[in-house]
Amino acid sequence: MITPEPVYGLRDFAHRLVVIFLLAMMALAVLPSPADAANRRVYAGIVVDAKSGKTLYASAADAVRYPASVTKVMTLYVLFQELEAGNLKLSSKLKVSKHAAAAVPTKLGLRAGSTISVEDAILALVTLSANDIARTIAENISGTESKFAERMTKTAKALGMSRTTYRNASGLPDSGQVTTARDQARLGIAVYQHFPKYYEYFQTRSFRYGKRTYGNHNNLLGQNGVDGIKTGYINAAGYNLLTAARKNDRHIVVVGFGFNTGAARNAKVASLVKTYLPKARRGSYVAQAKIAKPSPGSSIIRFAAVPVTPMPRPAGRDIVLPAALPAPIAVAMLDPGQAAPAPEPRPIELIPANALGATQLLASNDPNAPVPLPKPNTIAGAWISQTLHLEPTPGSNSGLIPPAAIGSTQAAPAAIDLLTSGSVTEPAVQNAWVVQIGASASESGAQSLLTEAVSEVDNLADFRSFVETTQKNGQTFYRARFAGFGDREQARTICEKLKQKNMSCLAMQS
Repeated sequence: MITPEPVYGLRDFAHRLVVIFLLAMMALAVLPSPADAANRRVYAGIVVDAKSGKTLYASAADAVRYPASVTKVMTLYVLFQELEAGNLKLSSKLKVSKHAAAAVPTKLGLRAGSTISVEDAILALVTLSANDIARTIAENISGTESKFAERMTKTAKALGMSRTTYRNASGLPDSGQVTTARDQARLGIAVYQHFPKYYEYFQTRSFRYGKRTYGNHNNLLGQNGVDGIKTGYINAAGYNLLTAARKNDRHIVVVGFGFNTGAARNAKVASLVKTYLPKARRGSYVAQAKIAKPSPGSSIIRFAAVPVTPMPRPAGRDIVLPAALPAPIAVAMLDPGQAAPAPEPRPIELIPANALGATQLLASNDPNAPVPLPKPNTIAGAWISQTLHLEPTPGSNSGLIPPAAIGSTQAAPAAIDLLTSGSVTEPAVQNAWVVQIGASASESGAQSLLTEAVSEVDNLADFRSFVETTQKNGQTFYRARFAGFGDREQARTICEKLKQKNMSCLAMQS
């Protein structure tokens, strides 16, 4: 006897319904509930002192949120890794795929098969927040956007961003792409510490590509020291902003997520900057503010070269700082309520004064012009530095030009050669002007010069300070420089102010 087909069909149909129901329940289990999703468009914020690592303000700072286009800061962090490793150059061409070209706006609108330079790609992300270019960067580095997102997540974990997961390079909606305000503050500090020569791109106010000019979405840029970093918006997240402010020798990073309007976001973040920037530490970046730097493509962690100001030292002796700090110090950076240590006294270096003539000689472009003899400024019979630290002569263990060398005809060409040779590590910006205030045999010595200059000239804190390395006769020297000057006149005005404080200065075009 044959069992009627309809009976078997009903059982099979019921079985399939049960399977479909179970699969649907499993799928719903991995998606955020409506209430959970709604909670991710709720305000979360944090203010961190970038020089001490202390949390100055926090509200729901560890609550999970959607990053939206703030995601692109990590996209650029990975791109900067590739540039630093030499795998890409600013002039390298990135090819646009069909997948990239199909990204929804906001986008630059490049066609599939076209190319864009790495530098233009950076500018398109920091100003326009172009989703097609974020995908292009991802695919050219990792082959696919999903593979690139895996690298982004691994990099985040290596930086200590324990509650962050990336699923794409742009920040377009994905329920699995989550972060916290604290994690993004850590990233904002890391990108400054690890890539100072590329950080300046975040300060770009406008970007011209083809026949169009695109303005930066961060309307706070330039207000009260605000110098970047990235805005973001998707409906599930609201209006987000990761930004930083540097002024009067202070540096804070501010994150605000979950606003209903861009105006509300800007007002709140501007208020946080105004309130907490004056409370931030002045002086050097201390040890606990260091963030471990992950090497590209590996789990090896090395430390960013953020100098720590040494204690005062006696004349003619150098303090050798350790090459790296222990890991527990690095990961302690963003603990809530962590007290910042008291600022260390600035070292007084007993060296010949007034090497001003050396920089004036460089500015004149006259290799035969004489270097003026130093003018004595004695305290207890010692020569006191007027903060221009010339790079040391090869073999010198003091790290500074010896007294007899200043003003000698033999020393002048050497000083000129040392100050002008070596590779420039500033961003490749046409007609950019920098100001150099001296050089040292140690990175901490160069950082001390920058700190002193900022304390003497108030508006100097509005420009980016950095330490540049150069090699000469097998030795490494560290130049103390400021960048971000719009033209020669602005750079020379700053130099005049420094000279009025008896500090030496040289304005130059990078």
